[in-house]
Amino acid sequence: MPNPLKNKHLITAMLVAPILAVIAYFATDYLVAERPHSAKAGGSYPLVALSNCRYESGVCTLKNAEVKLEITAERLASNKVKLVLTSELPLQKAVLAFSEAGVERAPVQMEPMNDAWLATLAIDNPKETQLRFAAVIDNVNYFVETEAIFVDYETSFSRENFSE
Repeated sequence: MPNPLKNKHLITAMLVAPILAVIAYFATDYLVAERPHSAKAGGSYPLVALSNCRYESGVCTLKNAEVKLEITAERLASNKVKLVLTSELPLQKAVLAFSEAGVERAPVQMEPMNDAWLATLAIDNPKETQLRFAAVIDNVNYFVETEAIFVDYETSFSRENFSE
């Protein structure tokens, strides 16, 4: 039986095949990848809720390309939460809605105050609450749906140890 490693066609194929596979991988990505484009007036674009929205951090950061919004929560009472929205870009409108344990609540318009937008919501149990947010910036709509866990701020240390 002849030795297959002496066949020059087989050796060439073993050297060229991995190179062609890598070239095909990058060429396919180049041909079918979605090209980034700027937001168009009247269009709707999703925001991404960053990781601090999934924890009891007191802050939720929302992002899409150059748009970055930050919602800070402050508990006023056991079921009242004040949400403060800040943005690097000027907002035209901001609306919040939420559902608690599957019950839909009416949307709330956020009110502009100085450089922030404010809203007060009655959120009893943030772990069972879905928050829906929409904002208009330069006639472009941005939206997101995220959990409201971030509403309560929790630390791993006792606050009594740090009182003066």
